[in-house]
Amino acid sequence: MGNNTDFKKHFLVPAFIGAAFTYGVHCLTDNEATQLAQISALENRILDLELLLNQKEEELADARFFSAGAFAATSQQHKQQQDQQQKQSVTTAENALPAASASAETNTQTVPDNQQLLRDLGTRSDRDPRSFSEKAGALLASGSSEDNIAIVSKSVFDMADNREMLPDYELESLYQQQSNPELQRVVAQVMSTRGDNRLLEKQIAKSQTLLSSDDPQRRQQALVELGKTRYVGAASAITPLLQDKNTNVKLDALLALRATGNQSHVHAVEALLNDPDPAVSWLANDVVNSLQNLSDKARSQLASADIAAELPAITAP
Repeated sequence: MGNNTDFKKHFLVPAFIGAAFTYGVHCLTDNEATQLAQISALENRILDLELLLNQKEEELADARFFSAGAFAATSQQHKQQQDQQQKQSVTTAENALPAASASAETNTQTVPDNQQLLRDLGTRSDRDPRSFSEKAGALLASGSSEDNIAIVSKSVFDMADNREMLPDYELESLYQQQSNPELQRVVAQVMSTRGDNRLLEKQIAKSQTLLSSDDPQRRQQALVELGKTRYVGAASAITPLLQDKNTNVKLDALLALRATGNQSHVHAVEALLNDPDPAVSWLANDVVNSLQNLSDKARSQLASADIAAELPAITAP
């Protein structure tokens, strides 16, 4: 029994220890080999990724390079186009400046100064000894435009009280020589302020012929012209049109009577105060209120304010 114990002690235990050591070394060796293989595989994978990354970076750098080149080329082309357009604009502007200057100079030379024309008509000097009617006739002969008509009309109005510069016979001469109804009316009105209504009566007779026209618009036109006279002599020609079948004509007759009539014409309007058309009845009431404040002698001779209210407008500078 002691021998068995010794045998186990001296032979089996060392054998077991050796086997265990050998197994442990073998296990360690296998584990280390496996780990080394895994590490090697990972290292190879990392190298592959690094190569791929370097390749991508090179491709990206190339793309950026070509993109930058294309952008630079496009920018340069765009800049060249802008420069060309600016040069063309500058050239066009430079070419236009002389033409614009010439045009402005031409306009300055050709467009008359209306205020200067008015002064020339209203003065007489050694340099221009012509009479008013001669200068007015020359201006109208150069072009009977609305502005020239308005300038002569304004000058006639301004000299209404200046019989020395504009005597009655020159007014009559101007009336006879000109056919423009606006200018003729102003001349006739200025004569009225001097106590002579003959020319106004002519104006009324001329317009009155249109009051019997079958065309309502012509009747309205005649009423407007009669209203502009601001003279009571026109009222008797206007009052029959208060009964016109055309409402627009009736309304214009009321307006014309308000501008020419006086208290003696109120009764002719009162019949329209209850007109079924509200526009007619309202305007009739307004005309009655206006006329009843005027005496029976009002508007038998014109005042300056009446003429000024109907002067043709000077539209050009």
